[in-house]
Amino acid sequence: MGSILKGVFGMITDARSAKHDMEMARECRNNENAIQFQQALASGPSGAFTRATRRMLALIGMCTLSFITCITTIYPSVPLISTTNITGEGRREFLFGLISFPAEQAPLVVTTGHIALFEATVVLPLIIGFYFTPGGRR
Repeated sequence: MGSILKGVFGMITDARSAKHDMEMARECRNNENAIQFQQALASGPSGAFTRATRRMLALIGMCTLSFITCITTIYPSVPLISTTNITGEGRREFLFGLISFPAEQAPLVVTTGHIALFEATVVLPLIIGFYFTPGGRR
C-alpha cells in the first residue's frame, strides 16, 4: 500500500514540478521581452522624448497635487463629506446586534485638512519615490 501511495504522490509531485518549471520558463521569457521593449523605448532618438514626456507628466502631476495640498492646507476646515443620523441618535451594537444599547452618534466629517494631511504624508512621497528616483538595473 505504501509503495502505491508513494507512486501516486510521486506522479502528482512530478506533474506539479513540471508545471512549475514551465511557468518559470514562461515568466523568464516575459521578463526578457519586457526588458527588450523598455530598452527599445529608451534607446535611440525616441528615448530622450520618452524620458522627457514621462518627466513632464510627473511634473504636471506634482504641481497639481502640490497646488491642491496648499489650498487644502490654507482652508483646512471646509467640510467635504458629513455623515450622521438625522436625529443624532443611534445604537451601539456588539456581536452582530446581539448586544445593543442606545448611544448618541457624533457626525463624521471629512474636511479639506484631512485631504491635505493625506496628500502631504502619503501621495506626494509616493509620486516622488516613483518618478524622481533612479530605477534599479536588472
